[in-house]
Amino acid sequence: MRTMGKTWGTTAAIVLIAACAPAPPPPEEPAVHTDTASVAEDFPDLGEIVEASWVEERLGAPESRIDVPGPSVFKLSAVVKLRLETVSKVISELKCKAGAPEVPKQLKALLPPGAAWLSCALPTTTKSRTAFVVEGSEQAFLTSTTM
Repeated sequence: MRTMGKTWGTTAAIVLIAACAPAPPPPEEPAVHTDTASVAEDFPDLGEIVEASWVEERLGAPESRIDVPGPSVFKLSAVVKLRLETVSKVISELKCKAGAPEVPKQLKALLPPGAAWLSCALPTTTKSRTAFVVEGSEQAFLTSTTM
């Protein structure tokens, strides 16, 4: 009986110490990258990516201090410059519909205000991929999400 009391006392002390531990700092905003290779890897069917500014975010990050091991879902968001012929090809070959992208705040200033975006679902690879384009413009917004 005495051992059981010690066990409960030790367990209670551990729980109290864990409860008093400071919360982890809020997650940092993803950094903006400008290399085109990472974007081109996710979007090989779009040909040359002339310029790119992109961020990668981990989706579904736990709110608690405990991170359970397992697969993570990542979302790449990129403001890119494509060749005009690529944009025309995307619009003509894919089923595009009107729709504006959800843009991370780090990239919002890079997009033209009031653009008439077309949302074009690209063929799925190991990722769900969407190209947002504006007819007659080289600028596009690309997203890919691991599945």
